[in-house]
Amino acid sequence: MNTVFQEQFTIILEDALKRSPFGHANHFKEAAMRASEELSPALNSFIANNISSFPLSSTSAGITFDFSSGQPVIIGESLGPIFAESGKTLGKGKINFGFNYTLLNPQKIRGLPTKDIRFTFLHEDVSPNEGDYLGYNPTEGDVLDVLLGLDLNASIFAFYVTTGITNNLDLSIAIPLVNLTMKGDLKASFDSFTWASLGRALHHFGDDDSDENNKISPVLNYSNSYFESAAGVGDIALRLKYSVYNTSKLNLAFLLDARLPTGDESFFLGTGASNIRVSGIASGQVGNFQPHLNVGYDYRGQDNDSDEIEFAIGFDQKIVTGFTFALDILGEFDIQNDETIQLFPGSTTIQRSLYESFAMGVPSGLIGSSLEEIDRSNIPDDIKDHVINAALGFRYGPSDRFQLLSNILIPLNDGGLRPDYALTFGIALTL
Repeated sequence: MNTVFQEQFTIILEDALKRSPFGHANHFKEAAMRASEELSPALNSFIANNISSFPLSSTSAGITFDFSSGQPVIIGESLGPIFAESGKTLGKGKINFGFNYTLLNPQKIRGLPTKDIRFTFLHEDVSPNEGDYLGYNPTEGDVLDVLLGLDLNASIFAFYVTTGITNNLDLSIAIPLVNLTMKGDLKASFDSFTWASLGRALHHFGDDDSDENNKISPVLNYSNSYFESAAGVGDIALRLKYSVYNTSKLNLAFLLDARLPTGDESFFLGTGASNIRVSGIASGQVGNFQPHLNVGYDYRGQDNDSDEIEFAIGFDQKIVTGFTFALDILGEFDIQNDETIQLFPGSTTIQRSLYESFAMGVPSGLIGSSLEEIDRSNIPDDIKDHVINAALGFRYGPSDRFQLLSNILIPLNDGGLRPDYALTFGIALTL
């Protein structure tokens, strides 16, 4: 699936233009090469990174214990957070495992609907003289706009197990199974300066001779549908949580979270690199109210991605016995400008010139010209994809050892590739 975008750009920029006259189709091969070498990998990385970085549920769901007296005593009227971590550990020999299902349908990229993503490809500079501006030759004024029409849907089924190695140390593994579908109706259209100024389109997708008056017109629009799907294991997470201070009122811990490159990068199931996050955790308890704060540094091993500072701040609150409400604000902040994924950024100025005649590549009789700033894409050129989400959920525990959970994740900003909301449902059991 990693070639789906490359294939579509090749179809539009090379294959469909073979019918253009006098070899003019070759003038967009430079754009095709750039799409293959820069744009397609950037889109691939953007999707894979956002799918694989979706937060996993807490490692400390279920009953928790206080060991300050030397004996394990069940504590915590609240059933714990969902996507944040508390400073509590399970206790030696205890095991917590569960399953989560998340429906994650990213429909916006930096606030722009994925169906409306546009890329603009420019004619190569074919002017014979060094220093001639782009547009000196009228053929250079033809511009190709491509609407991606992308509809992206994903679901994540995660299985996790946490075990208490000691009273202060928990080991956890989470295995995500990712299902991803991509479909769309890609549309391309020429803004043909040559058709408007010379009366013949030097770049087009064929001829339309269906006019009643036998007038032949160029076909300046082209569309193509695509569909791809993939399913498999994503990037597996290994987590160690060590409690450094544990009382009935305050808990402090550190968490080490390593994401292994087990997901197939070529199918957007993983990033292709190891990510390591180190977090400090503080949580407290005031009656049935349990606030918590997580702050961490996420090292991302990809060359084209930024390391992040991550945080989670919120609380979980007992409503009635066996029923807990959890609220968190989750944040991810890019910290390296030069490592952020760039998606066809910038713009180019074209000076479109109109001449009395233009023969054998030589213009004569300049009538007038106009300058036009062409944006290569309508995706905002944000250099940092900060992500801020609100997570609201419930835990229901019909017994001390069994829990059900539900959560809705709502974006609070436009950074990154985001859904309008993401729903998570899960089951947890502590032994």
